[in-house]
Amino acid sequence: MCGIAGWVGGPPVEDGDRVAAAMAAALTHRGPNGQGRMALPGATGGWMSHSRLRILDLSDAAHQPMAGRGGGVVLVFNGEVYNFRELRRELQRRGHAFTSSGDTEVVLRAYEQWGPSCVERFEGMFALAVWDARRGELLLARDRTGKKPLFVTTDADGRTSFASEIKALARAPWVRLSCDTSRLPSFLTFGYVPHPATLYEGIDQVAPATVVVVDAATGRRRSQRYWSPRPTRRIAPGGSLREEIRRRLQEATQRRLIADVPLGAFLSGGIDSSVVVALMSRAGAAPVRTFAAGLVDEASFDERAGAREVAQALRTDHTEFAVRADATALLDRLVWLHDGPFADSSAVPTFLVAEAARSAVTVVLTGDGGDEVFAGYQRFAAAALSRLVRPEVAALARPLLRRLPAGGGYHDPRTRLERFLETAGLPLEERYLRWVSVFERELVEALTGGDGAAPDPAASLLEALGEVADLPPVDRLLHANLLTYLPGDLHVKVDRMTMAHGLEARSPFLDTSVIELLAAVPARHKVGFRRIKPLLRDAFGPLLPEAVWRRPKHGFGVPMDLWFDGTLGEAFADEVLGRDGRLVELLEPAAVGRLLREHRDGSARRGPQLWTLLTLERWLRDLHGPEPLREPGGDPVRVVA
Repeated sequence: MCGIAGWVGGPPVEDGDRVAAAMAAALTHRGPNGQGRMALPGATGGWMSHSRLRILDLSDAAHQPMAGRGGGVVLVFNGEVYNFRELRRELQRRGHAFTSSGDTEVVLRAYEQWGPSCVERFEGMFALAVWDARRGELLLARDRTGKKPLFVTTDADGRTSFASEIKALARAPWVRLSCDTSRLPSFLTFGYVPHPATLYEGIDQVAPATVVVVDAATGRRRSQRYWSPRPTRRIAPGGSLREEIRRRLQEATQRRLIADVPLGAFLSGGIDSSVVVALMSRAGAAPVRTFAAGLVDEASFDERAGAREVAQALRTDHTEFAVRADATALLDRLVWLHDGPFADSSAVPTFLVAEAARSAVTVVLTGDGGDEVFAGYQRFAAAALSRLVRPEVAALARPLLRRLPAGGGYHDPRTRLERFLETAGLPLEERYLRWVSVFERELVEALTGGDGAAPDPAASLLEALGEVADLPPVDRLLHANLLTYLPGDLHVKVDRMTMAHGLEARSPFLDTSVIELLAAVPARHKVGFRRIKPLLRDAFGPLLPEAVWRRPKHGFGVPMDLWFDGTLGEAFADEVLGRDGRLVELLEPAAVGRLLREHRDGSARRGPQLWTLLTLERWLRDLHGPEPLREPGGDPVRVVA
């Protein structure tokens, strides 16, 4: 796992070596084991740079940037291609020779053999850049679900720059950072800006499963999507499906155990991570190293007991950490790591458990993607049930619901029922949008003043739903979730929080063969009501303690409502609503202030929304500072008992 950066085209850059080195240095956390850079042949002063995390082939033979035969093709690569050994054998049969044993040279030779279409053969997670001097073109590409990030910008001089993180782009003197205010409604809705846009003006993401080819002479880009999870067939449940799920997930796990460094797993005690650890235990002789963390100040957010039970059953080498997270102290570092504001507060415990795991291993397997592939999110069951709830019944239930106390725990029933009942009678697309939104449409309009010129925040969701318009409603939601929330939120959080510590995270559930198999199974067979994830249970039930299958669904969250009752609420009042607040220059001050008042008087619990705005405020302050996206000084405070 690594960080990549570079540029091509435009006028020659004075002192290009220094700029390339600065871009690589900004990505040291992604690749702490060494850096490399190279002037590109025939690129009018273009350069590529690389920060390396050694995972496969620890020798200098795998050093990057890596040039092909004759030097006309140059590669920088971030990620892992799990089927590199099979591809290597095929390339050798075609006459290619290798001087290294890892996957980077396989990627290079694959491009030399098949050109841009080589990415269709890769099974793994990757972001890569290839300079082809023969064609005068730069190729940029990302893996199918967007696990690895890649950003690109072209300036007025026609120079195209790219990097794994925007902070590396910021080290190039010709890149100017500014907020794209037209994207604020999208960010407030989802907590992220849907690809290919970003919250930065003029900076785009390479979309998942997409190849972008840049003409270095003109800066013009052409894009092509090379994969879609849209099902091409339909599969009914049965014994053959059960066996196929077992086989594909076991093979996906085994592929992700290839490493030349210590390897372990995150273990929450939930279904997905427990299944992965069980499959790891099957595949190896030594006990699996597992890691869990829990917030000791709020019992409903502490996962250690469940993880401990699974670890004992599977006989893993288990380490757990009791965490008292100081979110205020971590805030600046988390904003820096995300290159901007972020809404998903589970980044806090993810950061902490990744830091703890890195003290013992360099690679972890995770259960990420299990909810996307096996329909584990409660919103999918809610979508199926909501079609049966008549609006008049929901109207009668709402007054009774208000009599329940509002709590701050993870399983707070009032919060969940309110979100379910308030959408009764709306079209399915609108109900789902409200369930996944940080701020509802009405609040977004109140905060932004209802700017009609901004892009519709729902556009990305509607586009994804439209791709599978012929499928049943819940099937469409599953497809859209895979194309939007997974790359926009989950992948961003896991990539940034693990790479913050030079830790690589691998996800067996997101193996292409697993995704495509389950996409072919109708949603009605995947969504569980009495039993969560029935297909996964059918395939792997005996591997895990029965308590795991009975345990309520539990995300990796933090008690944000409770935190904003205390110090975070004070920070919000001082910074966002203070005299020098930046956010109220872009949003309606009265609407922002009302959110904090409602939280404090108990009329609404606004913790996640206040957190989103507080991170936005911190980012805006940094953006207007003397050196935007510079790493914050000092070591962030975190107490681990």
